[in-house]
Amino acid sequence: MESIECARCGRHVTSEAPRCPECGADPRTGIATFQRGELDRARICQGVWIRCLAILIDFVVVAAVTLLASLIVYLVLLGGGAFAEVGKGPSSWPLWVAALLGAFIYFWMCEAVWGRTLGKRLCDLRVVRRDGARLGTGGAFVRNLLRIVDWLPFCYLLGAALVWATPGSRRIGDMAARSAVVRTKLVTVSKLDDGLLAVVPWSAAATSRHAPSPRRL
Repeated sequence: MESIECARCGRHVTSEAPRCPECGADPRTGIATFQRGELDRARICQGVWIRCLAILIDFVVVAAVTLLASLIVYLVLLGGGAFAEVGKGPSSWPLWVAALLGAFIYFWMCEAVWGRTLGKRLCDLRVVRRDGARLGTGGAFVRNLLRIVDWLPFCYLLGAALVWATPGSRRIGDMAARSAVVRTKLVTVSKLDDGLLAVVPWSAAATSRHAPSPRRL
């Protein structure tokens, strides 16, 4: 079945879809269809706890894949007699390098291609630019490279503090990449118009009947 790009949020949907599952608009016109009792769908910036849950899921996934891959490599080398020499055993530093590189590529490419990792998908989160556009390869690279800084002094303490304290819940990687972590929710339009929520606009929000002016992030 033919797919089209939603005129409001840019998501690819089937041409027969009456509304976009992401933004709730008619994908052909970009006009919002969720207007029961002045309701509309909006991208709301998310805080610390739901993002911590998402990244915990991602770390479990990365750790499981790394351990499985390292076990396979170890067994292959062991079968080839690589550790037959007395006193010679496997070094751990290649494992750590591979794990860090693999984790970076996982976060980078998932956010660049789909806007979300597995953890974010399970938590219904998405990473977008603050103007509503897709993050893209360059933005995702910068955002994930700066995880090194957000990790300081340990366990994302700096990043969590900034997410808690900044408008739009932004860690340093988000500030540099001009990105936001959002969740799509059905909310009353009055809250959007009053700027009570930190909202990221849809890519083509001007086509909607309700095009709120989000709080400046």
